[in-house]
Amino acid sequence: MAKVISLSIVLASLVLSFSAYAQTNDTSLANISQSDLEAGQGRYRVLCARCHGMLGEGGEGPSLKRARLIHAPNDEALFSVISNGIPGTGMPANWALGPSDLVQIAGYVKSLGQLEAEEIPGDAIRGRLVYETKGNCSACHIVSGIGRGVGPELTEVGMRRNIAYLRESVTNPSADQPRVSDRRKGTLNSFLTVRAVSEYGVYEGMRINEDEFSVQMRDIAGDIYSFEKSKLISYEKNFGHSLMPGYGVTLSEVEIDDLVSYLMNLKGEN
Repeated sequence: MAKVISLSIVLASLVLSFSAYAQTNDTSLANISQSDLEAGQGRYRVLCARCHGMLGEGGEGPSLKRARLIHAPNDEALFSVISNGIPGTGMPANWALGPSDLVQIAGYVKSLGQLEAEEIPGDAIRGRLVYETKGNCSACHIVSGIGRGVGPELTEVGMRRNIAYLRESVTNPSADQPRVSDRRKGTLNSFLTVRAVSEYGVYEGMRINEDEFSVQMRDIAGDIYSFEKSKLISYEKNFGHSLMPGYGVTLSEVEIDDLVSYLMNLKGEN
């Protein structure tokens, strides 16, 4: 109870502090000064670049090089996301930031959306055909409600990831899988491969949830299993491994370019 009260006090204090700052300072990100942008860049590199990339190109976290951010469609929402984080994701709260720090970081993040868009490497129309046929990607992924949600949904992946990230995901999907047991990493709780052996057989899939006593997983077919750990013969976390096959061998360079182009065009607009 004391922790809940303390958190409420902290949040209320932050709101009052920012409100007082806004009364005597211009918090409009459209009018942010060059010096504030430079200061925001420095703070961004310390607090944000590990997940979002030095230039906002994305990585463990989504790309910020786009005009519309999914969780921050306006300045007020952007301030909130940076300060309070996004519950249930790898985006942490930054309650120690002062009002001026918040404005500077938000201003720099917003400026990233004004960077030049990347040149699409191939043909998106042909890439859709690769996605639907040779790649058989809908067996694990969903686009606009079509497919199976074993892997991450791709409906807006073109807004969240850059070309380099998508190419590596297609050719070497294990590269972005968690390799250490660190609950602070956003990717750890999503798509970590686990393997359970029980008296009924061997099961491999992606972990959905885990606590001290049980683990739940979803296999490649989309079936969900729940196990009591005490009843398992063995249980392993397969760090650095993805259930998704690497397409570097099965697809040609042209097909990979086309597939990446199709994914880059998925922006949730249709």
